[in-house]
Amino acid sequence: MKAMLYMLDGDDPIAMFDEVTISEMNDNHKLSPFRIMYKSRQLNSSKVMLELYRDNKMQLKLEDGRSCAVLLQHSSIDMQGNAVGVMRVLGDFQPAV
Repeated sequence: MKAMLYMLDGDDPIAMFDEVTISEMNDNHKLSPFRIMYKSRQLNSSKVMLELYRDNKMQLKLEDGRSCAVLLQHSSIDMQGNAVGVMRVLGDFQPAV
């Protein structure tokens, strides 16, 4: 599934993810059990450097129409040069409208 990441007050995406995977953690993570792993050929799709805003709450819009508030937890580069990382979902997913 693909996804786009937005600043809370922004209209344009700051990052586009080629592949996202949603996973639910076990019962040790009751406050925010969902994590989203991402992979992207080009992480920054605007002039905003995502790494500098890792402590800011952002809005993720999934390809299937759902959205959620996220925080960037980890970001790295894989062996093929893709940006990979993990975002923590804050709260619940909002259904597609």
